[in-house]
Amino acid sequence: MFVRIFALAALALLVVGCATPTPPPAAPSPAAAAAAAAAPPGLSTLPFEGGHLLLDTRSPACTITLQGQIHEGTVRRLHTGLQQLQGARCSSRRMLLDASAGELGSAITIGSMLRNRQFDTKVQPGRTCDTPCLLVFAAGTQRVLPLLPQPALLAFTPLPPDQDFAPRTCHSQPHAAQQLTLARYLNAMLPEPSSSNVLRQILAADCNGPARIGAQQALAMGLATSTAAR
Repeated sequence: MFVRIFALAALALLVVGCATPTPPPAAPSPAAAAAAAAAPPGLSTLPFEGGHLLLDTRSPACTITLQGQIHEGTVRRLHTGLQQLQGARCSSRRMLLDASAGELGSAITIGSMLRNRQFDTKVQPGRTCDTPCLLVFAAGTQRVLPLLPQPALLAFTPLPPDQDFAPRTCHSQPHAAQQLTLARYLNAMLPEPSSSNVLRQILAADCNGPARIGAQQALAMGLATSTAAR
């Protein structure tokens, strides 16, 4: 399983197709870096362009909160955060998701990193987790979509267009290699028929009215495993 999931990370670039590469994200601002350095023991902030990771090892239930965008800078910061966790005495590990815009290749890489380390995932209460965030959420060993204090939602939003494959449209238009990468990733993360159902929803996504599901629907689909933390 480890080899299979690790190989998916190497295939992540297929998801974004042959589009023009995105320039590397800018470095965090000096103010963000100073705030990170001032964090109390057991709590550290790893800033990146468009967001930050918050590592909390003050209890054995270690958490990493992802707030902001999902891109290559996020992946690099997560790698740093996971190295820091190696020295912590964690009885469990959980990724808390408060993610906004995202790149699919980076989402698949992050998801693979989390599954390889047996992380659980949880969408923060009151937040909506769109397709890139949803792919990270699917990587959790246990996947929590809370009802309280505010319900969290999962949104099937369209895949970004491949500029060399099809013009910008309101629908997902992945080519065969992209579909295969998504299918392999979801099959590694979720049991059948959940993985096929999730893939079908992603491929059918429409920007005019992306499907949003709550905890009960996600449980019935097999995408979520719980509505409350253990």
